[in-house]
Amino acid sequence: MTGMREIVYSLLLAAFALDCSAQTLADVARRERERQQRLHSTVVVTNGTTITTTASTSSTVAAPVTPPAGEKPTGPVGNKGRDEKYWRTQFQKARADMKAAEDKAQLLDLKIKDLNTQLLRQSDVYNRENRLGPEITEAQKQLDAALKEVDQAKKKITDLEDELRRSGGPPGWSR
Repeated sequence: MTGMREIVYSLLLAAFALDCSAQTLADVARRERERQQRLHSTVVVTNGTTITTTASTSSTVAAPVTPPAGEKPTGPVGNKGRDEKYWRTQFQKARADMKAAEDKAQLLDLKIKDLNTQLLRQSDVYNRENRLGPEITEAQKQLDAALKEVDQAKKKITDLEDELRRSGGPPGWSR
């Protein structure tokens, strides 16, 4: 019985060893070089023809092609003539403003909590009330202003969503 197990285990081990043939270092390096060339290649489209240049064969980089100022967008547009790129940049900017306002409000909230902790920890009555009291008041005023900025930023996003909806653009442009 144990002889049969040893035979089965040795056959499984041999099959596994044959199945798991190791790559050579040269194969791995070759694949990595090919991946890097694909990653760092530049594709230039000129008059409908595609030209691919790799970083190792060309040292010049083509400037991005920009359409003339008078040319209209080629993709779908809303009722007001604004395309997807316009809406996405507006929403991205509005979200960045909202995130900055939220971060500022969170930072000020933490500052107020720290000042309150300092106020409770200090035993010096004069220093505690005369120095920390005005700092807490000023930080609270700044926090209130920051919270108003957050509300304005949220309102701006809501207004942009309504404007996009009224202009007939798809809701996906707001993402």
